[in-house]
Amino acid sequence: MNPLQQQLDTAIQHLRAGRLDEAWAMAEALKTQFPDQPEPYLFAADTARLRGDRAGAVAQLDALPESVRNTAGALLRKAQLLFGDSRRADALATVREAMPLISNNEAELRAVARLLSDCQRAEEARGWLLSAYAQLPDSIAVLFDLAVTEFQLNLPEEAAQHLEALLAIEPYHPGALHLRSQLGKHSDDNNHIGALRECLANGPDHPNLTTAANYALARELEDLERYEEAFAALQAGASAYRRTLQYDGAEELASHALIRDGFTAEDFSSLSPGCEDAAPIFVIGLPRTGTTLVERLLNSHSQVNSIGEFKDFPMMLSDMAGAIAPSMPGASNAEIFRAVDFRALGERYLTAAREVAGDSARFVDKLPYNFLYCGYLLGALPKARILHLTRHPLDACYAIYKTLFFGAYSFSYDLDELADYVISYHQHMQHWHQVLPGRIHDVQYETLVREPEATARGILEFCDLAWEEQVLDFHNQPAASMTASAMQVRKPVHTDSIDAWRRAGEGFKRVEEKLAAAGLG
Repeated sequence: MNPLQQQLDTAIQHLRAGRLDEAWAMAEALKTQFPDQPEPYLFAADTARLRGDRAGAVAQLDALPESVRNTAGALLRKAQLLFGDSRRADALATVREAMPLISNNEAELRAVARLLSDCQRAEEARGWLLSAYAQLPDSIAVLFDLAVTEFQLNLPEEAAQHLEALLAIEPYHPGALHLRSQLGKHSDDNNHIGALRECLANGPDHPNLTTAANYALARELEDLERYEEAFAALQAGASAYRRTLQYDGAEELASHALIRDGFTAEDFSSLSPGCEDAAPIFVIGLPRTGTTLVERLLNSHSQVNSIGEFKDFPMMLSDMAGAIAPSMPGASNAEIFRAVDFRALGERYLTAAREVAGDSARFVDKLPYNFLYCGYLLGALPKARILHLTRHPLDACYAIYKTLFFGAYSFSYDLDELADYVISYHQHMQHWHQVLPGRIHDVQYETLVREPEATARGILEFCDLAWEEQVLDFHNQPAASMTASAMQVRKPVHTDSIDAWRRAGEGFKRVEEKLAAAGLG
């Protein structure tokens, strides 16, 4: 083994063990010892990123030897780091530098599409993936990425064609089986129930296949109103997926309680002044409760643009708290978080958001789990508006439980954990209403779908927006949707999902009892 690789292996062991300072020291030494080799700079970039220094990670890539600095691989890594540092315009410019340099490299072709999609260039991502598919017609990964993008763009027929091509190559592909079931309404004459049962009976014994095929089966059986069979499939899929997760429900809910305990009305009044920009409208709540519907309703207004599920605020809050933590030895996490410079936090957030929102007067940030941070949102941006979607707790639980979120919302795959989380969420929102009276506008899903115009008027009035009739035609909006509701929000509002939890029958009994005991039902 050559000396560089030998030392890199040692440095990588430090990194994997979490010894970041030792890894960083070795990275600096290796750059000095091997100044013309790219590996030390790439390792230094990875180490800087894990230390929370995204700008430093980018600087390491800029310091690469000239011979490799402008290769596709280096440019794509730089673009990914820039995106992670909330510098989307720079990330987009960098990925476009890389695009002409890529040919027939599946990983690089997919990385470009992912970055374009992350930067909300879904149409461009689809065009790139179509080109990639022409180059690599047997690439399962490219085909799947293409179908997902078409699903998000409301192109179900095109997505179906590409999924069928994929399944002809790999008939047991979990993601394709699941996505195919989401593309439309199924009937006795148009379904894949037999094929899905065959997959479960004869396909590989793998949790991903068990999960995806059962969720797909549940979706199609529910369309056929075979509710008992559907719920049995749903339970099998959720149970299989839960076994793959490392999730501690008690720890998660304890973190909720710490936020509540560490942020009182008195604490809110003591925060440093925030940024006085009234542009942001935050849409929060549990997933599957109408957040996407309200986002698209607002996005239909002439003065509003949507920035989607924008994860930057909690990340920036955490980064800024981490930066000041060493100067506050012995302080609690809540004390550290309250000590951040809220004006700087608000300005940093707005800079990142504006790269997506453009110059629109207002913009919507629809990240459901921002419900955890309402006090911090209004601390950093006191003129922002917060819209909170509510839904009958049992219907919310059922809608969440029957959705496969792929790596998100780990609480949703066990009925007891789901009920406990929903109870904690309600406690959390009660807390914020007490701390921030009148600052959060509740929007009830059931009222929204039964009385859309009256509810929409109330939403616009709360947001200081003039009434515009086109907001009621949100389902005709062409913009991509990156959520599980991508197909549902293309349809006019309807009441079909009210009381849908009753389809679970006895299977939902313990959820019903838990919620009732907590005063929810």
